Amino acid sequence: MRRRIYVNMAILAIATILTLSTALCLAFYNGYSKEARNELKRFAATYENASTEEAIGELGAKRSDRIRVTLIAANGAVDYDSAIDATKLENHIDRQEVKEALINGVGESKRFSDSLKEETYYYAIKLKDGSILRTAITTNSFLGAFFYALPVVICAALAMIICVYFWAGNLAKKIVEPINKIDINSNLAAPYKEFIPFVETIVKQRERIERELSEKTRLMDMRREFSANVSHELKTPLTSIYGYAEMLCNDMVKRGDKREFFGKIKDEAARLIALIEDIIMISELDEGKRSEAFVEIDLKELASETAKTLELKRAENNVSIDIEGAGVILANRSMIFEALYNLIDNAIKYNKPNGNVKIAIEQTQNQRKIIVSDTGIGIPEAAQNRVFERFYRVDKSRSKKTGGTGLGLAIVKHIVLFHNASIDLKSKENVGSVVTIAF
Repeated sequence: MRRRIYVNMAILAIATILTLSTALCLAFYNGYSKEARNELKRFAATYENASTEEAIGELGAKRSDRIRVTLIAANGAVDYDSAIDATKLENHIDRQEVKEALINGVGESKRFSDSLKEETYYYAIKLKDGSILRTAITTNSFLGAFFYALPVVICAALAMIICVYFWAGNLAKKIVEPINKIDINSNLAAPYKEFIPFVETIVKQRERIERELSEKTRLMDMRREFSANVSHELKTPLTSIYGYAEMLCNDMVKRGDKREFFGKIKDEAARLIALIEDIIMISELDEGKRSEAFVEIDLKELASETAKTLELKRAENNVSIDIEGAGVILANRSMIFEALYNLIDNAIKYNKPNGNVKIAIEQTQNQRKIIVSDTGIGIPEAAQNRVFERFYRVDKSRSKKTGGTGLGLAIVKHIVLFHNASIDLKSKENVGSVVTIAF
């Protein structure tokens, strides 16, 4: 988290500095260019009623270091130049400002030097004897002004990056701290507006549990267990993320070990996301929000699609998957996919090396069945009645290792009940499990 905050803040800081520098350079450039043009006009205006000879005489006495003055005859020949020997200059009859002055009495133009990153402004007036007095002033172009300020911009950016580096650590700590203090058992308040949907979901789920308490005393224990488990499940990855971020922030990690710590933070964040997604899904099922239309589903095709989604996990666990039978049902496709995914996922995770997962589809005139069986570690008989409860885990250490949230089978049960179907579990330790859904 600290690294992400640092990178984002550094990019924002650099972008801000560049934008501000560009805007200031542009403003300075426009202001200076406007003033330069006005200065040329004021200087030239003093010679409006002079002849060529009079102008040359006055220019000899009043010379400007900033403004270059050129006197050009009506045929374009250069009679005088304050910067260069006039005899060495070519005919200026084709110059834009000279053409305009001969026709309109005044003329102006601007020319850019790529090599020097400079711009020269020209302003010309027609004297009373028909010759042209041209003034010129050279300034930095916009690019020239920007490159002139570039060292200052780079220094400011480096200083900002250094400040951001230290600020990011403190900010990450401040971000995680209020999240870590979330207590499901108290009046929930979202520490950040991004957490409002999640907190609202938890609040609604708790309210639903409280309503159920008035109907069955047994649900009181469920509510306490759910709240405690959500709090624990949320705090565990958040505490880990906080711990890793704090160590990184305090430079307690060797450079060579930082990638490993970033990987741990990523894994814990993925676990937290999976947990939140499962909580939201089971809450939506409770509230009946997942009300997509029922469609005709080819169960064998859907089972094959689900197995393909889990192909990587199947290969990692060295487990084979067999699909047999066929059948069609009218149901919510996304829900049935989710139920199959959780059942097959569990069958792979809790299987043995070189084990097998079998998905059998049976269809009779009045009933359709999905049977998922495995050759895994099985479930103790005493735990078989509880495996569909929220957050219940038979082997917590193994579940944590495999990335389980404890909500998979609870979601399956909700989906089955939503479709007015039934679910049955048969399992024997060290032999395997069989889950049957009947529609």
